[in-house]
Amino acid sequence: MDWLQFISSLISSIAWPVVGLTFLFLFKTELSKIVQRLAHLKYKDLEIAFDKIKQDAQELQLKSALMTAPKESVEFTSLEEQIMDAAERTPSAAILLAWSGLETAIASAVGRLAISSESPSYRSLMHNIESLEQAGRLSKSHKQLLNEMRMLRNKVAHEQSAILSISSNQALDYAKTAIDLIKHFESYQRLG
Repeated sequence: MDWLQFISSLISSIAWPVVGLTFLFLFKTELSKIVQRLAHLKYKDLEIAFDKIKQDAQELQLKSALMTAPKESVEFTSLEEQIMDAAERTPSAAILLAWSGLETAIASAVGRLAISSESPSYRSLMHNIESLEQAGRLSKSHKQLLNEMRMLRNKVAHEQSAILSISSNQALDYAKTAIDLIKHFESYQRLG
């Protein structure tokens, strides 16, 4: 390729962009009028104002953002606060949460007392309750109360009708009983 061919190919490469820029520069006022007319389109009975559509969409987004604004998140400092909050909002969830905390407290008590020969990961709730009873750390009335609470928890967990029939007051009563029992089991310490 000699220098004449090089200049020729360079000019042909630059020609169309230069023509386009010149066209835009010469007709910029006419082009802006065309763009403004495109913002408002009318054809027979159909009239569309694109600016109005854009404005309406922005208003809807703003309303949607206000309606779905994140609610203040609640930070709980204790399981007790979580359970009490759940009892007011969703009674069935409070019962499940309270029972879960109670089950954990029972397992921890058995672990602290070292009264089971089985590994903590293999102990069932019923095994832990039996271990506490055999060690003399759980009265028959406590065992009966735990059994009734377990049956109610199972009913809530597995029956749709039970979920719908629980009131906030019933859930609060269950939660308070569970919290008292949790505190009771947390007080268990290994004897000398």
